[in-house]
Amino acid sequence: MISLVRAILLLTVFLIPLIGAYQGFGYEQIKVAFFVLSNTLIGFLWLFSNPQIKWTNIKIASSLFILTLFLTSTLGIDPRISIFGNSPYFQGLIFYCQLYLFSLIVSTINISFKSWAIVFTASSAIVSLLAIKDWTLLNVFNVQIPNYAGRVVSTFGQPNFYAGFLLLTLPFFHFFLKKKTSFWPWIMFGFLITILAIIFSYSRISFLMLSLLILFWLIWELPFRKLIFWVSLIILSIIFVLSINFGAGWMEKELLELKTTTNPDLTTIGVEKRYYFWPILGKLVLERPIQGYGLENIASVFFGYFEKNKHILFEENLRVQPYMFGLKDLNLDRSHNYILDLLIFSGILGLLVWLFLVGLLIKKLIQSPVRAENTSLLLGLFTYLIWIQFQNQSVVHLIYFWLLLGMIDQEKTLPG
Repeated sequence: MISLVRAILLLTVFLIPLIGAYQGFGYEQIKVAFFVLSNTLIGFLWLFSNPQIKWTNIKIASSLFILTLFLTSTLGIDPRISIFGNSPYFQGLIFYCQLYLFSLIVSTINISFKSWAIVFTASSAIVSLLAIKDWTLLNVFNVQIPNYAGRVVSTFGQPNFYAGFLLLTLPFFHFFLKKKTSFWPWIMFGFLITILAIIFSYSRISFLMLSLLILFWLIWELPFRKLIFWVSLIILSIIFVLSINFGAGWMEKELLELKTTTNPDLTTIGVEKRYYFWPILGKLVLERPIQGYGLENIASVFFGYFEKNKHILFEENLRVQPYMFGLKDLNLDRSHNYILDLLIFSGILGLLVWLFLVGLLIKKLIQSPVRAENTSLLLGLFTYLIWIQFQNQSVVHLIYFWLLLGMIDQEKTLPG
């Protein structure tokens, strides 16, 4: 029974990033549906195997986090949406409970780190090949394919989502590249096309994090560190300059927008920028700092803020800032920062429990023996924690975190 659970679990994690929109199901919706159905099946098989659960501090902390989400969601402004989730992410309480079950299963069945690494590198390579194929069709042959403002979306529907997933798989490539296995050339090929696909996403934060990861590996993993540091810095600087033109001058555009945040030209500049809507979200947090508003309720409370304060903001305000008119019509469902999301979803208590959980994960990895597996886990965790401070999360990113949680919480991380 355990062998079947392992096989289905590995197959599920491999397939989810590869599933695209299909017959009315959106990119996120179909991934969530597949994960919930597959994980439920895995959960039944797992229970029949009579698992032995050791209640570690990490499991207790993750249980407290789910309990906090349950309380804040059922007591929030719209429990139905909080429980079942809402479009486009569908990351409600049911989904988080599935993630919790998923982490418990991973922590008890002892799948080897090598097996997980194979799954992630293979899935990442396929997502990358699809992204490169789409970029070629769109930019070389001018074939009209699904895209996001002229940027390829691979199997995620959003370029930042697929680029973020590819970034999170790089530590698994790193594990194999250090091992120098017999299929090392294939790993190197997958690694290179993953980097190319990240560049083709035109995701600024992904490119920056990719540059930092490459620098880290070059400095700490190879001989002649000083020489390699300066050579790689020059190469990355050249690539960075080229990417500015490659990405339609995004750096110049961002600097221009920063100069005009108080009075932007709304015909050329959108209000979908963090420095426009974060102050509003901050005010919403202060209104319910303890209990929050419940999962998936950012859109309704953001819209409600303008409805409730329209007299003060618009009708009685002689100095109303132009971008406020754009904000009131903005459909905002995430803050592009998971810490701020958690404050809105579950208040200060939910954030503190999550931070405590993350602290336990980091502590266990730091105190663990220095092995390639643990180094890759720590690097993967830090990459994830940095990523979620700047971007929204797909279902795939959340699965990645709870998978790491289960892997770290095993009695030992099996090398192979």
